[in-house]
Amino acid sequence: MTGVRFDRPLRILQVIEATLGGAGRNVIDLAEGMAARGHQVTLVWSAERADGPFLAGLRQLGGRVETVELSMRPDLHPGDRRDLAALRAIIAASGPLDVLHLHGSKAGLLGLLAARRQRIRARVYTPHGLATLDPDRGMIGRITAGLRERLLAARATRIIAVSEDERVHAREYLKIDRRRLERVANGIAPPEPVTRAQARTELGLPQEALVVGFVGRLVAEKGADRLPALAEAVRQMGLDPVWAVVGDGRDAGRIRAEAKRRGIDRMAWLGVQNGARAMAAFDLLVVPSRWQGLPYTLIEALHRRLPTVVMDAGGAREVHGTGQAGIVTPAGDVQAMAAAVAGLLADEPARRRMAEAAGGLAREYSVEAMVERTLGVYARALAQG
Repeated sequence: MTGVRFDRPLRILQVIEATLGGAGRNVIDLAEGMAARGHQVTLVWSAERADGPFLAGLRQLGGRVETVELSMRPDLHPGDRRDLAALRAIIAASGPLDVLHLHGSKAGLLGLLAARRQRIRARVYTPHGLATLDPDRGMIGRITAGLRERLLAARATRIIAVSEDERVHAREYLKIDRRRLERVANGIAPPEPVTRAQARTELGLPQEALVVGFVGRLVAEKGADRLPALAEAVRQMGLDPVWAVVGDGRDAGRIRAEAKRRGIDRMAWLGVQNGARAMAAFDLLVVPSRWQGLPYTLIEALHRRLPTVVMDAGGAREVHGTGQAGIVTPAGDVQAMAAAVAGLLADEPARRRMAEAAGGLAREYSVEAMVERTLGVYARALAQG
């Protein structure tokens, strides 16, 4: 890929509050990739929702990226005034900035307010999954979230959507200027090699069983609460695989209780693991999310050559809409997802074909491509400013 060129190294400030999951991973990879290309990067982050992978990534950055911890909270908080003043001072000390890149709505709100009357050539905002995509959010919540996102977009030079679905939603539902909307898909480095047998031994899974996996936070957004009903529906279709659940979250206890109530006794609760490594143990991955941007789980599955059944949300159709490497089922339809899972479990040749197709698609979702495309957004934002 031809690298984006600038006449000098850029001074870039990345700011994130929601330092967990895909958003946290995205920021670490961007900071590392841009520093490796010679740009001066400062990362402002919050420990309020930091997860283990983000903190590990932060340590791996070493001295290549300056990091500053700021006590940002997820929602409106009395401490926001103090955080705003601190962020304003960080921007002033880091300036004059070429790019201020804000990740998530809370960092976006604080960052764009702190940026007023500061020397910044371009302001870039990545929502990492617009809240207005959530089908379960009530009317008042959607209106409030929509107003917030329109306000943030109005103050940004460029807005990055991580999937085409998110970009279309921003343009058509939120009425954000299409000329300032860009799509940059998430990307990853190839996962470390591990055999199926080795991964199953590490996770304590039976070697000969069919294994359906889930990787993600055990929260409603990720559709984890649908797993017990999904497992029961597949069993009623005559198949009883092992369900390997990788992750944890606020709904974990409730989901486990529901599985027990339904008599699902082949569900392995594996807790927090390296998801990309755990996937080597699976025959099939399910992604029953209610709303999402472009989840790293889908990209990891491509790199692992793992067939996927995913509900139609966010970037699902963008990755698997052709049916080559996975099947997209209607949003919220557990029975349709169960039928797709049962069909693939019973059809090993189809799973092999999907695995081969996934390997080809994975090249489109590399960390190098993500960093270069983001720098391309910066270049266009700087030209506009």
